[in-house]
Amino acid sequence: MRKAILTLLLSALPAAAFASGAGTTAAPFLKAAMSPRAVAVGGAFSALADDSGAVFVNPAGLVQFDEREAALDFSTYLQDARMGNLSYAGNVRDNRFGLGLTFMTVGGIERRGLADTAGLVPEAGTFGASDMAVTLAYAKKDFSPELLSGLDGGFSAKFIRSSIDDESALALAVDAGAIYRATPKIRFSLVLQNLGTKMKFVEESDPLPLVIRTGGYYAVSERFKVAGELAGWLQDEKFYPSIGAEYWFRDALALRGGYKFGYDTANLGAEVGLSLGFGVKVQGLGVDYAFLPFGDLGSIHRFGVWMQF
Repeated sequence: MRKAILTLLLSALPAAAFASGAGTTAAPFLKAAMSPRAVAVGGAFSALADDSGAVFVNPAGLVQFDEREAALDFSTYLQDARMGNLSYAGNVRDNRFGLGLTFMTVGGIERRGLADTAGLVPEAGTFGASDMAVTLAYAKKDFSPELLSGLDGGFSAKFIRSSIDDESALALAVDAGAIYRATPKIRFSLVLQNLGTKMKFVEESDPLPLVIRTGGYYAVSERFKVAGELAGWLQDEKFYPSIGAEYWFRDALALRGGYKFGYDTANLGAEVGLSLGFGVKVQGLGVDYAFLPFGDLGSIHRFGVWMQF
């Protein structure tokens, strides 16, 4: 397992050589698979991850906390899409595991027929599309002490299914991540996600959205943490730096904020990239919320609940 994680992480370094240029990717919903907490800090979460939502961003984060946790979140996404995540983290004997389920649905897409004699394209009803990914993750603290003390690692496997109308396609992928606890206040992260098979609809095949994340966080105090991250989407040839912060009041109320750079602010508005949110927890129960403005496209509201036991 340790060799597999190391191999995947090291393969991320020359991975850009395999990206032949910006192109179409399958299963784009994987780019938005994050918990409300991760979204609220601008996506700068790979080093900060210490809850069950780590299964979507960095599996190594599953060993940053000891409790069993189950979480559910949902949102109304852009273009009337619906999206949700279900995550769980727990122990099997001395091993740390995580489970994730992500889904997105879009309905009421207008279908058009062939042009009639007048050259018009008539309506022909509607159809829908849906996406789903099931993730099983494993993580280990100090997974390679002979290599580097304080290095935690994680590995996950994904089963991905997408459907459009009556056509569907399947794919398999793996993630690998690491978190280095440099000091009690500083952590660094490296993650490779969505390394897998192509997804084929009818005769067309497209790769999954391969991404490399590298980040870090600094604990200003026990309650205040700031984080930064750089996410590189290789097929898209896009890089999104992000920064975020989280502050807890009396371990009961958290305020969060972040900003992700790289969006087309000229067309979408200066507020695109901003994210805000909060979290409330009481005796092992919690609620999270995140808000993302997208200009003329509308705004995204993400809600989540979680329980530790």
